[in-house]
Amino acid sequence: MKLTKVLSPVTVALMLAGGLILTGCEKKDDQSQGSQTPSVKVDVFKVEPVTYTVKTTLPGRVIASQIAEIRPQVSGIILKREFEESSDVTAGQSLYQIDPAIYQASYESAQATLASAKADASLAQVTLKRYEGLLKTKSISQQDYDKAAAAAKQADAQVMVAQAAVNTAKVNLEYTRVNSPIDGYIGKSSVTEGALVSTAQATPLASVQQLDPIYIDMTQSVIKYEQDEENSKTLFNSADNTTSVSLTFNDGRVYPYQGYIKFSDRTVDETTGTVTIRAEFKNPDRQLLPGMFVKPQITLGTIDNAVLVPQKGITSDVQGNYTAKVVGANGMVESRNNVQVYGGIKNYWIVTGGINVGDQVIVSNLLNLSAMAPNAQVKAEVVSTTSITQQQVDDMINSNTK
Repeated sequence: MKLTKVLSPVTVALMLAGGLILTGCEKKDDQSQGSQTPSVKVDVFKVEPVTYTVKTTLPGRVIASQIAEIRPQVSGIILKREFEESSDVTAGQSLYQIDPAIYQASYESAQATLASAKADASLAQVTLKRYEGLLKTKSISQQDYDKAAAAAKQADAQVMVAQAAVNTAKVNLEYTRVNSPIDGYIGKSSVTEGALVSTAQATPLASVQQLDPIYIDMTQSVIKYEQDEENSKTLFNSADNTTSVSLTFNDGRVYPYQGYIKFSDRTVDETTGTVTIRAEFKNPDRQLLPGMFVKPQITLGTIDNAVLVPQKGITSDVQGNYTAKVVGANGMVESRNNVQVYGGIKNYWIVTGGINVGDQVIVSNLLNLSAMAPNAQVKAEVVSTTSITQQQVDDMINSNTK
């Protein structure tokens, strides 16, 4: 016998209600999943305030602070060289002795001429005095007296001429001893004893250079020079030029003394478009020698509360504008456009606008974020946070020229 199972109306109602409840739950879950905000795992760099010392490195060449070319002021034969080559000399020290014989004779001759002129002048004065008495007694004419007075004046003038000749002869005699005009270092001599020298010769006898203090001449493009001048007024606090230059040798060694800017030339080189900046350094150990090429580093000033951001955290758009993505206060990803960059050091950008102290700049997964819709709401899931310390900034600046 075939059995037929009959469901009661209550059972059917419960089954229908259960199906509706299940269907409703599935729809609610689907709606919840569809409205959930997507998230991206990112690493961030937290911007901390630091003081950034603005420095610029320029090519520099060492030159002596004073250079004196030793040249003869009279002609003659070199009798003696009176200094050791490659040694220090002092101002007034005798360097060469030129044969003085002819100049000694000229001096003595001039002295004799002076003595004769003085005798003539004395006689002329005696004659004039005698004529004064004769004129009073009408023994001579006025014309004779006038001639005597003129002769006396002429004799006095001859004394002056003779005295000038003596002075000239004395100076020329003194010039036979060639002295150093400055303290400094003297190199090799271009002449030897027995050489004939003259005032018209092109080659100096030797050169004396003052090496302490010493100068370093630097060249900078006029465009960069003007930019630094403008930035010193608006972007950073200008430095005190008395302690604003450090120095590094080409092999990486740091010079132990600080220098300062002596002057900035206001003339632009027409061929190179550069200006010259001169710095002065102490050089007691003579580590700096004229002609050396070095790397001076000028301190232009400081940027207080500077913003340094890893270069990987800043990108540029098709127009060349710098952009960045940060984690907002609500944890959502925010875009920062038109980020202003002053320059870079190592792997960091120095940012002057668009990013502020305290911002969390995203430094990873930027490609995935860029691939999303422009106005898409994306939650940042921060995996790690890094920052930079003042000591790290100072170390980067100090090692930037090595």
